[in-house]
Parts: sequence; structure tokens; C-alpha cells
Amino acid sequence: MKTLLITTGIILLTGLISAQDTSSVDMYKIAFFSKDASGVFKEMKGEVVTNGDNTPTSFDLRIQTASINTGNGIQNKHAKSSEWFHSEKYPEIVFKSSKIVTNDEGVFAQGNLVLHGVSKIITLPLSITTNDLHHVYKAKFTVDRADYQLGPKSKVSPSIKIIAAVSIKK
Repeated sequence: MKTLLITTGIILLTGLISAQDTSSVDMYKIAFFSKDASGVFKEMKGEVVTNGDNTPTSFDLRIQTASINTGNGIQNKHAKSSEWFHSEKYPEIVFKSSKIVTNDEGVFAQGNLVLHGVSKIITLPLSITTNDLHHVYKAKFTVDRADYQLGPKSKVSPSIKIIAAVSIKK
């Protein structure tokens, strides 16, 4: 009897584990906006784990800071410098979720954002859409520069608005 219970438990656990799909990010867009500068990051890698449909169970996303593009070469160089992103020392911005929460207000990814060497737990509101080929996960949020010791203390906008969208193939 004990063996039957253990075997049944292992089979159920295996079924739950195999019900999750890990997919590499297929397409993405990471854009930022402030009164002083706006642009995109052109390089990102990551994975999204789903429960077999379009509902995510976790995110592991890595943006290359040296891929910043503001549309202005001098501004790009300045953004990569030690005053801002310090791309040589901090080559990645990382978001790794710890849990996905669904409630009456929507779907939220809670996790750790590491930016400029500073790690903070944040909650991102997600919108989820699906088309014929992809599941698309989009988040709009604001980063307070002072929280991450990013940029000079004065003269520029204290926050940066971020729109991030990642998609995985169905």
C-alpha cells in the first residue's frame, strides 16, 4: 500500500512538472521615457515559464545595458558611462520573478529587479494577449532613479517610465 501511494505521488508530481512549458523569449521591446531622454534597449534574453496555456508562472529576463539606443550617439555614450548605467561594471538589468499573482485587479509578476548593482523586490502589472503565433506579456511601470542610484542626483527627471513587452511562440 505504501509503495502504491508513493508511486501515485511521483506520477502526479511528474504530471504537474511536465504541465509547465519553458520558452525562450522570441520577440521583445523594452522602451523607456522621461522628460529628458527616451529610447530602447536593443538586446535582451530571457525565458518565460507557462502552465501550458498563456498564463505565466515565472519570468527570467536579462537586458544588456550597452544596447541602449536613444537615437543620439553622444547621449548613448553618456548613458553607458559610469554616471548612468555603467555598462562595463553592470552589463545587465535583470528581472527574475518569484511568483505570479492573479486577483480581481489583474495579473502581477512579483520579483527581483537588479539595476545598476541594486536589487529591489517589485511588482509589475501584466497585460496578457494572444495571437495566432505568440503569447505577449506587457508591463508598464515607473522606476525611481534614486532607488537604484542611477544618474546624477539633480537636474534630470527623478523617474523613468518603462514599457516592456516580451512574447513567446505558442
